[in-house]
Amino acid sequence: MIIDSKNLITNKKRLIFGAVFILLIFYFIFSSDEENFRERSQRGVGGVVGGNNNNKGQQPQQQQQQQRAEWSDSQLTKTIKENMKLNNATIESDLYKVKWLDEIRPDNERVRKFRIKKNSDITANLDRLYDHPPIAIVTSNKPKHLDRLLANLINNCNANIDRIKVFNDGKSVQNILSKYNVTKEYRISKKSQEGSNSNQVLSNEEKQYYMNSHYKEIFSFMFNNETSDKVIFLEEDLIMSPDSLEYFNHLSKLMNYDPSIFGISAWNDNGFKWNVEQSRSNFENKFSFLRQDHFGGLGFLISREIYKKRIEPNWQIESTTPWDVIVQQSMRSGDSCIFPEIPRSQHAPLLERNYDSIFKDQPEKDGWGNYNFYLPKITTIHTYHMNLSKYLSPEYDLQVKKRIMRATEVDTLNSIPMMFSTSNRFVYYVPAKSNDDPRWDAVIDKLQMVGRGNGGAVRGIYKGVIETTFFGKRVYLVGTYSPFYSQQQRNKSQRILFNDFPKEEFDPTITNPLTSTMLFRTDKDLSLDITLAEKVFSCKDFCEKHKVSCLESDMMLLTDSTIVLLQLEQHCSQVNYIPSNNTDTFYPIKDKDGICWTTNQYSKLSCTSKPPKKSEASRICICKDKSF
Repeated sequence: MIIDSKNLITNKKRLIFGAVFILLIFYFIFSSDEENFRERSQRGVGGVVGGNNNNKGQQPQQQQQQQRAEWSDSQLTKTIKENMKLNNATIESDLYKVKWLDEIRPDNERVRKFRIKKNSDITANLDRLYDHPPIAIVTSNKPKHLDRLLANLINNCNANIDRIKVFNDGKSVQNILSKYNVTKEYRISKKSQEGSNSNQVLSNEEKQYYMNSHYKEIFSFMFNNETSDKVIFLEEDLIMSPDSLEYFNHLSKLMNYDPSIFGISAWNDNGFKWNVEQSRSNFENKFSFLRQDHFGGLGFLISREIYKKRIEPNWQIESTTPWDVIVQQSMRSGDSCIFPEIPRSQHAPLLERNYDSIFKDQPEKDGWGNYNFYLPKITTIHTYHMNLSKYLSPEYDLQVKKRIMRATEVDTLNSIPMMFSTSNRFVYYVPAKSNDDPRWDAVIDKLQMVGRGNGGAVRGIYKGVIETTFFGKRVYLVGTYSPFYSQQQRNKSQRILFNDFPKEEFDPTITNPLTSTMLFRTDKDLSLDITLAEKVFSCKDFCEKHKVSCLESDMMLLTDSTIVLLQLEQHCSQVNYIPSNNTDTFYPIKDKDGICWTTNQYSKLSCTSKPPKKSEASRICICKDKSF
C-alpha cells in the first residue's frame, strides 16, 4: 500500500508538471502573437527604422529589442491625457490657441546695433527677441558660412545672442563671434582637434570617427550644462527662415504631452517648390506639418529626455558609425519626428548667398522653398491662430485615416495630370510588404522624390504612408502593410482606372502614358498659357506683368521635350535636354539660335530664376489664370 501510494503521488506530479509545461508553451505562443500584432498596428509589418538597408529588415537581437514598440495606441492616448492634465495651466496657449506671428521684424525705436561693415549698421529689435531654446552651432573650417548663419539668426530670425553657442572643430573663429557679440567658441573635443590640426590625410573611417566624437561631446555638453530641457542644433552651412525659431518654440511644446515625438526638424527632404498642393493657399501650405518615422536633420531640436533615454545609451564615442545614423537607430518603433511641409531651413553649402545677401530680395538658388529666406522690401506682420493638438499622435492618426478614406483611388499615377478640374485628393496603394520593400523605390523614382536616407529609411514615410503631391494634387502613397490600409474600406472607395478613359482622348502617336496625359492637360486646361517670356524676365515677373501667376507644379508639364515641341513648334527648331549635372534653374529656355532647352528633373524648376543676360535667351513659361 505504501509503494502504491508513492507511485500514485509520482504519477500526479508528472501530470501536474506536464500540464504546467503545456500551459507555458501556449502562453508563449499567444503572447508572441499578441506582441507581433501590437507591433504591426503600431508600425506596419516589417517596418524598420534605421539600420543597414542591406539587412532587408533583419536586425540583430539587441537592435530588434530597441526597436520594439514602446507604446500601444491606448497607452499613448492615456499618457497624453495625463500629461495634458498635469500641464493644464498652459495647455490653452501651448496647443489649442497658438498665436503664431508670421512676420518679418518691424522697425522699432528700441534697437540694438551690431557692426557688420565699416560704414553700416544692422539692427535687431529688442522687443522681439524670442525666448527660444539654446542653439548649438557646429562649425569646422567654414568661417564665411558661420558668418552668414550668425547674421541670419541675429538680424533675420531675432535670435537671442546669449542663447547661441558655437562649437568649432577647426581654425579659430573668435573674430567672427566678436563681431556679433557671441560668447567664446567652444573647443571641447580633443580627439577632433588632433585630427583637424594635423597635416596627415585622414581616411573616411578616421573622419567619421572624429566627427562622431565631436558630435557626441557637443550633445553631452549641451544637455549636461544647459538648464533648458530642449536644444536646437544647427550646422554652419544652413540659412534659417524668419519664423524658424518660432517654429521650434511652438512645435516643441507637443513633446511635453506626446512621448512618441522623438524630435522636431526644420527640414523637409521633399519640400520642393513643385511639391505644393494647388488647392490650398500658400498660407495653408506653410502652416502644414507632418510626421515621419525617421530622424530629420538640417536644423533640428531634441529634448534632454530623448537624449538621455534613447540616444546616449546607444552612442559609443569609440565608433566610426556616422552620428546621424546613430541618432536614427536610437528611434524606437512608434517614435516619429515632426517636420514642416514648407522647409524652415535651407541647406546652402555654396556661398552664392553671402552674409548680407539674405537681407536683399533675391531669388532662391535651389528647388526647395516657397518660403522667403530674406527680408522683403516691405515689412509685414500676420498673426495666425492655430490648433497644434492635431499633431498629437492619436489625433494625427485619426486625420490621416479620414483623409485616406475620402481620397479617390487611382491605379496609376499617370492619371493625375488629367485631373486638373477636380478638387479630389488621391490615394495610390503600393503593394509593398515593408518599408524595405524595393517597390517603394519604384514609386519614389516615378515622383522624383529624394529616396532613402539614414540606414535605408524611406524619407517622409509615416506608418507605411507617404503624403505628397503630384502635379499640384495631394496624393497618399499607402503600403498594403500599413495599419492605415483597409481592404474593406478600399472596396467602398471611389476608384478611377486608367483604362476607363476614352482612348480617343489620347494622341495615338504617343506611346508614353505620362506624356499622353500631360498633353491632354495642356490641350484641355484653358487656365494655362504656354508662352515665351521677354528676355531677362523670370517666369514669375512675366506672368505677374500680365496679371496671371506662375507655379512650379504647372511647369512640370514642360519637363517633357515632346510637350515643349508640340506646344511651341513655331518657336523651337528642336528641343534638347540639359545634362543631368547642370545645376541651373532657369530652364526651359529658347536660346539665341532658336533651339529650346528643357530639364526632365522637377527639382530644377523655378518660376523666379532668370537666364543670364549675355545668353540672350528667353524663358519658356506656363502662366496660370486663376479666374478659370
